[in-house]
Amino acid sequence: MKQLITLLILCYSLSASAYYPTYVSKTDHLIALSNHSSGTWNSITLNNAAAGKPIHDEIKNIYKIINRELFLLAEQAMKDGLSGTSLADFKRLEYADMVGKLETKIITQSNGIISVEVGGFYLNVRAQLDGIIGFAKADAKVSTSQLRFAADYDVITGRIYNLRDIGNMQVYHDLSASGIIDNIVVGIVEVLEDIFFADAFEEMVDDALNKLIGTEYYIGGVDSVIEEGIWIIDGVDVGIKIKEAIKGVNADKYIVLALSEWDERYYEGFKYRYYYRNRLEIDISNEFTFDYGNSPVYAIGDWINPCAGPGGSSSGCYEP
Repeated sequence: MKQLITLLILCYSLSASAYYPTYVSKTDHLIALSNHSSGTWNSITLNNAAAGKPIHDEIKNIYKIINRELFLLAEQAMKDGLSGTSLADFKRLEYADMVGKLETKIITQSNGIISVEVGGFYLNVRAQLDGIIGFAKADAKVSTSQLRFAADYDVITGRIYNLRDIGNMQVYHDLSASGIIDNIVVGIVEVLEDIFFADAFEEMVDDALNKLIGTEYYIGGVDSVIEEGIWIIDGVDVGIKIKEAIKGVNADKYIVLALSEWDERYYEGFKYRYYYRNRLEIDISNEFTFDYGNSPVYAIGDWINPCAGPGGSSSGCYEP
């Protein structure tokens, strides 16, 4: 018993003295600009919260609105699909998310025609089922391969619509359950296959990307938070270059806009939290790049609310 107590004290002492980044003291809004000229890249990095924070907020809102629409569409599809079967009842939808980068490539061809491709992400859906053979429960999961679509594009509004699968979408269905005989499992999986198939997901993504983010479609929203007169490299205003490429005004040019978001775990031990991060990467015909991301500045000590110090949220902190 004494040896056990000694061991526990030692373990506590080691963990108590461990070095952890325990809270976020502030947030940097970093933008890396690059210019490709004469075979070499020239790059600079700027830290500009006033211009960077609106980009961060827009990306966060884009993912929120799109994923919310995907959730509602998947939830209704599950309810409708299971209402016609006695195999299982719909209990709740856990999530329906777009995972990975939302990449949009806008290409202005030599004849002035603009084509668009959207992809880089996949879809994850998870739902809880019950009422199987009267009482059993099951966990249903559906996912896709990485998606790629051709799409139509309205250069005035930034609307992306009429998606067409060009990436040979694959859909995967899985059911986890205990105490259910195999033929019941097979029957439920077949129902899932009837609910979630390639064309159904294509339509869901089309509808989700067509949701207004406030008063803008998502491409228009990105365009609205890219300012002119700030992002300058080698005398070139990259903000203007981005806006021109989004409007497709220059023949034989393209722009790729890649949005992403993720949670970063920043305290490991008995307590931890997640810091929300997102990113906007832009490539203009391999001539200019723009790379925005919010970056945490960690401080060491007992955990505190990162916005609870002097100055509150105006002090540059960021609480997820």
